[in-house]
Amino acid sequence: MSAPLEGRLFIDGEFREARSGKRYPIINPADESVVAEAADAGVEDVDDAIAAARRFIDTSDWTTNHEFRKRCMVQFQEGLRARADEFENIMVAEAGVARANMWTHVRFMIEGMDYFNNLITDFPWEEDLGPYEVMGNLSERQVRYEPYGVVGAITPWNAPFMTALWKTHHGLATGNAVILKSAPDTPLTAALMAEVLRDATDTPAGAFAALSSSDKAIVGDAMTADQRIDLYHFTGSPGVGQRIAERAATGIRHTVLELGGKSANIILPDANLDMACGLGVAMCLSNSGQGCALATRMIVHADVYDAVLERLENIVGNIPWGDPNDPVNLVGPIIREEQLKRMEGLVDRAQAEGARLLVGGKRGEQERGFWYQPTVLVDVDENSEIAQTEVFGPVLSVLRYEGDDSEAVRMANNSAYGLSGYVQSTNEERAWAVARRLRAGTVNINNSFYLSPDAPFGGYGISGDGVEHGIAGFREYLRIKSIASPSH
Repeated sequence: MSAPLEGRLFIDGEFREARSGKRYPIINPADESVVAEAADAGVEDVDDAIAAARRFIDTSDWTTNHEFRKRCMVQFQEGLRARADEFENIMVAEAGVARANMWTHVRFMIEGMDYFNNLITDFPWEEDLGPYEVMGNLSERQVRYEPYGVVGAITPWNAPFMTALWKTHHGLATGNAVILKSAPDTPLTAALMAEVLRDATDTPAGAFAALSSSDKAIVGDAMTADQRIDLYHFTGSPGVGQRIAERAATGIRHTVLELGGKSANIILPDANLDMACGLGVAMCLSNSGQGCALATRMIVHADVYDAVLERLENIVGNIPWGDPNDPVNLVGPIIREEQLKRMEGLVDRAQAEGARLLVGGKRGEQERGFWYQPTVLVDVDENSEIAQTEVFGPVLSVLRYEGDDSEAVRMANNSAYGLSGYVQSTNEERAWAVARRLRAGTVNINNSFYLSPDAPFGGYGISGDGVEHGIAGFREYLRIKSIASPSH
């Protein structure tokens, strides 16, 4: 980094230290160097942020002044665009995101802001239903959409810009105030986002707060316990998501939860194997396998199983990986030692349970940092731990099936998760028939990909509740009110 990075809390329009004065180091996962220090927020800082956000929402016209909001959000987009290089550098340093993956993480997301910015003024905030007679009385009815008020947004470490932008931008665009709690590992992206809002936009103080904490639970628990927050928007693990939902049930607060996946990639016997295998590897190992919608289970028909394994061994065995600053490398470091040990245990137990190691299966040989070789496990049992557990690392599990497409669908749906799905076939009608039967919130056929600002993104099962993006994602931030008046 060419200049010291901002790591303080952002509350009520100002950067400040935590009330305790505590700070903690942000570690570069590639070499374990200290990137910067971040303020270590406590319960009292959460209270300050919520009080400012509540005061702002209750006393300003932010919720109804659509033209002003749109101006601020267009300024936000322009400010982010101007500093995209800085965001990319920070994400390499604090999250280890490989530059080969960076376009979809930062610039693609900034350009997609147009969709929600336009909705600020194009969305039908008021809809007239026309007259309706009840018990001899004729009434006119109007449906109004109103922001919840204060949004508690909690984001993960694997895609710190993408997830923070979605929640911050969408929450503000819909007329809410947003309190963003970033993951302990990656608070610097959120701090720079706050800097852009402060310096490049007319967004008022109190509309946005950014909190960082070394503890995974203290700030999150303080937020979910506070009745002044009206909506919780969370991306992370199913366990934490369930805890948020349970705590939000006190006071009946709304939640939107995106909770990870164990997505299946079905290789039908008529698939183009070169494309299917190349795409399958990329969609499993990108971002070092640390992605919720990645295709981590490859379900392969027996007729093409050996041919697929041959291709996978060649592709993964030769895939460029290492320094995330080298744009050639698809796979970079793992976020921290704790995650590395967890991954090792999953792969080792999978082999003990009968899975065969085709490629990788051990730590990288780098002297510093947290590294795991791109790995392929084959002959994986569909009910084994490795087939049912989200690894969150560069590990592909290959499952063999015999029989018809219904068997492939059954195996793909044999999961508590249901975030995404993939189907590979040269027969478009056949692929669509399979896609419709998958219990997943998004499905991708061949070399297509769902990711776009107007397409809803959400999950089935423990992969989540509610959606992001599209009209449906916009409405997640809005309450609905129906008003009746006498018809004349």
